[in-house]
Amino acid sequence: MSQQDNNPKMISKPGASPVLAMFLTLFYSLGPVYNGQTSKWPVLLLIEVIGHCLCLLPGLLIRILCIIDAYQTAIRLQSGESIPENEYSLQLLYNIVKIIDKTATCSRA
Repeated sequence: MSQQDNNPKMISKPGASPVLAMFLTLFYSLGPVYNGQTSKWPVLLLIEVIGHCLCLLPGLLIRILCIIDAYQTAIRLQSGESIPENEYSLQLLYNIVKIIDKTATCSRA
């Protein structure tokens, strides 16, 4: 395990807007980028595209989970909490993502 894994980059954004994070997630899942979690964005976009390729319904489910996660993460940031860059606020989305992204974390898991 590298030193970077032991000390993940922490994100702090007291001015985060949950509504804006939720809205931006509708467009290419950009909510995590707005929240400062840029490493989450390519993984979520990939999973969403795979879901849409398999069938429209799994892609829509992933999109809804991403919207909820971005909203909950923005609320945590707005309250002054510092979270790791690859932290998921929604446990269900984390359970899906951890299959692909081994660096993903979820304090609620």
